[in-house]
Amino acid sequence: MKNVIVEKDKWADELAYLWKRLDGKQVEVEVEALKLGDQIEAEHVPLKGLSYDPKDDVVQVWVGDIDHLIHRPQKIMVVYDDDGRLMGIDITDAEGEQHLITPQEPVTVDEAAL
Repeated sequence: MKNVIVEKDKWADELAYLWKRLDGKQVEVEVEALKLGDQIEAEHVPLKGLSYDPKDDVVQVWVGDIDHLIHRPQKIMVVYDDDGRLMGIDITDAEGEQHLITPQEPVTVDEAAL
């Protein structure tokens, strides 16, 4: 496994690129929070959008009929397997909650484009 932390000034471009690679693919969205425990927000639903709005400081994840908002993100990490395929996106918000976006199957991406 390889974890890549994305620099904040690249968040919008990185998420736009990853959305193009994941558009329509089945994903799971899970929130890991100390006060609530692990919560599955969406499971086996198509990803319809993924973006970062620096003006409002929010990441938007559109899956199925859900518009999942991550306010004041602090860290975005992209996880790859040993073959360089995308295994997931891990976004930590200001409250320390982790929002995990995991494709049902690994997705080939061009890491050089990131």
